[in-house]
Amino acid sequence: MHNIEPLNRENENNMDENVYFERTQIIELLVRYFSAIDDKCLDLSIIETTFTNEARIKRPNGSALVGHNNILDSQKKSFDRFKATHHVTTDYIIDINDNRAVIRMNLTAMHLWADNVNNPTLTNKHFLAGAIIFAKAIKIDCKWRLSELTNQNVWRTGDGMTEMANFERPQ
Repeated sequence: MHNIEPLNRENENNMDENVYFERTQIIELLVRYFSAIDDKCLDLSIIETTFTNEARIKRPNGSALVGHNNILDSQKKSFDRFKATHHVTTDYIIDINDNRAVIRMNLTAMHLWADNVNNPTLTNKHFLAGAIIFAKAIKIDCKWRLSELTNQNVWRTGDGMTEMANFERPQ
């Protein structure tokens, strides 16, 4: 389990506008990444502007993706299985310390399975998932990049749970 340190509430009233600006940049980074997935336009440029070179994504099934090319290839392969997805991110908690940030947010995602000749029972079926996303970001050359993103499912419902759980699962 990940722990997010609470903000020092004594200093909250003294936060300058720069802190809010920094948080907004981090939120936009995450929103643009999930939007690119939903819009089916995830490419290397988006991955490079979202993640550090050696960034790590940890999926709910325990598999991990490290580095731009691995993240791009695996995420595209994973999301190609769906006709449509819709990711909604909310409730951001972002703690910034100099050029590092720790993020916690909620994610609700809908996945509509694409037509699949190997498993026609999933055609036009979907599943929903609720998760907590834990992430770390680093500011490099005045721009925030994610160095780590962990997806911890809280609940799932719908069709295709076995297929999702077994996708690129470590042996």
